[in-house]
Amino acid sequence: MNINIPFDKNWKNIAISLSGGADSALLSFLVCSMITESDVTIHIINHIRCWKTRPWQQNDATRVYNWLSNRFNNITFKRHTNFIPPELEYGSVGPNLTDEYGKKVSGDNIEKRSYAEFICFNEQCEVYYNGVTRNPPQAFFNRMIERDIEPTKENKHLEYTIHMGIIASHPFRFVDKSWIMLKYKELDLQELLDITRSCEGEFKDLNYKNYTPGQYVPICNNCFWCKERAWAIEQTK
Repeated sequence: MNINIPFDKNWKNIAISLSGGADSALLSFLVCSMITESDVTIHIINHIRCWKTRPWQQNDATRVYNWLSNRFNNITFKRHTNFIPPELEYGSVGPNLTDEYGKKVSGDNIEKRSYAEFICFNEQCEVYYNGVTRNPPQAFFNRMIERDIEPTKENKHLEYTIHMGIIASHPFRFVDKSWIMLKYKELDLQELLDITRSCEGEFKDLNYKNYTPGQYVPICNNCFWCKERAWAIEQTK
């Protein structure tokens, strides 16, 4: 499947959500690769999440951010970091709130969207990119149900829309992670892939009290995100 990443060479402020995972890292790389002018600022939006149980996630995001800023040293990068209390996460409370559009969501959904709107407005961004993908065809447990979606004429807005006067682009919305992994392979980006992390497992003997930034953290091989990544890599063989 072909994807469309909207881009205008005259844009000066571009926002991208970057979690430290493979999807957002690849999208960030593709967008940065389109930029040839030196007076463009990439606004990287990152959220500190699950800080007590998965404190390494912030270090994962920093590692990818540093790789990108070193690789594309002709671009100005500005990082914006938001904090999401664990009590607001979907895994803690579920979709128990209603957002301004009438959709049932969890607190972290509102935080992520609202913070991106805030940054894009204040930094006068012309476009906002998000690397969310669809689910694999296999029904792995604990998958995000809202990612089970086929492209239709009625839902093209999920891939591209105008929101608050700027472009909101989700170019991976209708491709699954096997497409992502194939693109890493085609572009010879194993170095970047190796520093991303998909696992969202937690470990009883490792938390905010004893984690040291940069230390080795295992993967659980059991969460949806681990299973999705393993499945996607297998599809490229």
